[in-house]
Amino acid sequence: MKVSNSFKTNLIYIAALLHIVLFTYAAISKLLDFQNFQIQLGQSPLLSVYASVISLAVPAVELVLVIFLMIPKYRVMAIYDSCFLMFLFTVYIILILNFTSFVPCSCGGVLEKLGWKEHLVFNMAFVLLGLIVITLHKGIIHLLKMTAIGGLLGTSLMVGLFLSSEDIMLKENPFIRRFPQGTAAQVAQLDLRNTDYYIAGVTAEHIYLGNHKAQLQIFIIDKNLKNRRQFGVKLERENFNFTHITLRVHGKYFYAFDGTAGVVYRGSTSDWKAKVINDKKYAFNDIAFIDVDDVIIRGQKPKDHTNILAKVTGKESMQFVINDKLLEKQIDGFFDTDGTLNYSFDYDRMIYVYHYRNQYIVADKNLKLLHRGNTIDTTTKARIKIATIQKSGDTKLAAPPYLVNKLSGVTSNLLLVNSMLRGKFENKKVWDNATVIDVYDFTSYQYLLSFYVHDYNGFRMKDLYATHDAAYIISGPYLLKYGYGERIKSKMRYEELPAGNR
Repeated sequence: MKVSNSFKTNLIYIAALLHIVLFTYAAISKLLDFQNFQIQLGQSPLLSVYASVISLAVPAVELVLVIFLMIPKYRVMAIYDSCFLMFLFTVYIILILNFTSFVPCSCGGVLEKLGWKEHLVFNMAFVLLGLIVITLHKGIIHLLKMTAIGGLLGTSLMVGLFLSSEDIMLKENPFIRRFPQGTAAQVAQLDLRNTDYYIAGVTAEHIYLGNHKAQLQIFIIDKNLKNRRQFGVKLERENFNFTHITLRVHGKYFYAFDGTAGVVYRGSTSDWKAKVINDKKYAFNDIAFIDVDDVIIRGQKPKDHTNILAKVTGKESMQFVINDKLLEKQIDGFFDTDGTLNYSFDYDRMIYVYHYRNQYIVADKNLKLLHRGNTIDTTTKARIKIATIQKSGDTKLAAPPYLVNKLSGVTSNLLLVNSMLRGKFENKKVWDNATVIDVYDFTSYQYLLSFYVHDYNGFRMKDLYATHDAAYIISGPYLLKYGYGERIKSKMRYEELPAGNR
């Protein structure tokens, strides 16, 4: 079947005109909302690492193609290139829908109301239009050759970008977060009408809150954040030089302790009466309870006051297993090794997250080092300034420190870290009204995903407690419950858990 030259000319002209409209609108839309376009590429599970380059290259290529499509001499060549570009976009969407760990929100710009599948159909229509022009121009044999070469080249290019981007994200993440849908969302809230509460513990049925001012009061709230009860804690002996008493609840036991006084109490949640289990005056500045008799403490060396970790067994007589190598000194050994101490009852692992550098430590219950992992930011050394008071010899922070990781919590194999640093391609408006929680697998030492905790009535997150079904958060006077979505639940793995621990 012969096709007249006028039909070919008209079809080429129409195809060129459609591509000109498409690429002009697409490029201008991207450039007018460039930051949002770059953020969307940064959230892509395929191209995160290359978002900076691609966000500039794509609109530039589209505008160059528009220019060549306008020039009759280069119009057919430009349609060849346009067809190849639309094929790349098509392969990208196919990979997104079928081979990535999550499907991000579809990009804005051109046809922003369309979802990924609708975009796929739209792109394929333009690819088909380009193939028809190529067939009419050079014939079916030429089409088959170009399709084979272009298809192989385009698919290889997109798959190569995908694999290399994923490899870099896993091994040397350049501070790019991923916010897939279905991670976590606020499902309940309770106005506590007081900003002094902290989370003392969570069990299968209840949330336990302590109060920094009413130090011997415990508040019990059900998991739906509805019913609330209050009890007073009674201590067996109070002849200690207390500075601040903190409460912790684990299972059917509760603990009251004051690190400065070096005293620890234990009691039953059935009557809230506590007896002394340690009064040996071993001062500590943080503590994690392993089981009924064992704890891990963070204390200081007597000579240089650098922080160290120790396991303390107190069933009959106090026994210490000290590891002074776990916390690594960078500047002073005290401020620069400050952090949050967690214990995973599911895996019998201690996880310590530094406040001022991008590192966390995983050790077994006897403080044997298993791994030093990194959070995804790039702050490898603590940025703090220390001053020494001449009269007393005390050291103080001479300026506000550069805080990297503020809060943390563990559940199953997951480590949740409240990072204070904004990553690449993150919307500043969102960042100004929310804090971020990064989720890691502390058994495979990989970053998994992130989600936002939005400020509630203007209050930022100040306390975090992770459980198997939700993250409990205190923001100002509010207790919030963030239920996990399937994206987080699917990442959880369990070893043999103690009875009733899950």
